[in-house]
Amino acid sequence: MFDVHGIIQQSHLEVDWADMHALLKPHKGALGLQDYQKAHAPVLGTDQDIFDLRGIDRGAGALVVVRPDQYVSLVLPLDGVDELDAFFSRFMVEPS
Repeated sequence: MFDVHGIIQQSHLEVDWADMHALLKPHKGALGLQDYQKAHAPVLGTDQDIFDLRGIDRGAGALVVVRPDQYVSLVLPLDGVDELDAFFSRFMVEPS
């Protein structure tokens, strides 16, 4: 239902993949191969830094909901679970 991605703050050269949260390195498919395309690093030192582009506080982080058409629907603090639930409750229903 959801495709979870993470954006780390450091350069990809400064991160040890072994320390990455399991949510960002899932095993998929019949062979259980690890998906390496769930964690992303900003392009530091350029105008392409997502933290700067979206005004995200590096100390607090953020939860961003992006639709399949790449529209940013919602930006919340990491502890904004109630707001996230309210957002999805408007149009998603639990399976019967």
